[in-house]
Amino acid sequence: MLLRILAFSICCAATLVACKRVTDAKLVGTWRGGSAESAGKIRFDANHTFTGGEWSLTATHQPPVIPDDGELQISGNKLVLNFRGDAHQPKHQELVLTVRDDDHIVLRQHGGGETLLEREK
Repeated sequence: MLLRILAFSICCAATLVACKRVTDAKLVGTWRGGSAESAGKIRFDANHTFTGGEWSLTATHQPPVIPDDGELQISGNKLVLNFRGDAHQPKHQELVLTVRDDDHIVLRQHGGGETLLEREK
């Protein structure tokens, strides 16, 4: 569910001219993204883990924040997320990852959903 909002999870692959190969160090930090229906925040750590949460901007029947965490890895142009908690299904997700610049990344799901994430300062 976190990735649905961020994709969160955050991704244009080779379609953007300004694409760069992503290193783990480029992702370290806290990122925020959203859509018309929801918003979320995710923190990528240097030890290849992540924590995050999402919240609905329109639905009142959901908890205020839906937290999740897990492990991450970069494989080519993909961000691979393995969730630990039960809040996100499926527990394993691969997203196409594009770095636009130091403060903006894009995540694209296989179904085409795309989310722009901005680094928090």
